[in-house]
Amino acid sequence: MDLLQAIEASALAMWIKESSTIYVAILASHTIGLAFLVGISSILAFRVLGVTESIPIDPFQEFFPLMYAGAAINVFTGVVLLGLYPADYLVDPTIYVKLAAILAAIVILRRLKDALYGVPHTTQVELSGKTRQMAVALLIVWLIATVAGRVMAYSTPTKLQTAAATVIFLAAGIGLIAMFGRRLRLLRDS
Repeated sequence: MDLLQAIEASALAMWIKESSTIYVAILASHTIGLAFLVGISSILAFRVLGVTESIPIDPFQEFFPLMYAGAAINVFTGVVLLGLYPADYLVDPTIYVKLAAILAAIVILRRLKDALYGVPHTTQVELSGKTRQMAVALLIVWLIATVAGRVMAYSTPTKLQTAAATVIFLAAGIGLIAMFGRRLRLLRDS
């Protein structure tokens, strides 16, 4: 614990915490990394699920380097943000939920990439039930990681309220999509 408190009280951590410009720049960079990684991979997942069928899947292969760049940005900024309050964050189970969800998302994304673009690659990408399951799993773990990351700064009761609200909102969204998805062409008949 002394090591964590020393990191938290280090000159670098104090400089970042006391400089609103640097702190905001790190947070903004973390958000940009999220947009590259989570945003693009979520669009790919939705495409695999049949949403936005007019967008071809093959060009998404070109976005993987940008997703990897987003991951690198988030690893760097995440470590810096963790280093600002390690004594608080490392005893909070929320960070471990977040990290586990991120790890699961990276593994699923890698497997989805292999399933869609693996060798031998044909000109027509095969969308199977397995790829659709991976897409759903990817969206779920990104949601878990995002909510866990967002609530890390909250008290335990607020974390639980946020998690409950997220589940209710998600259930309502799934219900609405199930009811109206085909009419709105969000789902295809299969």
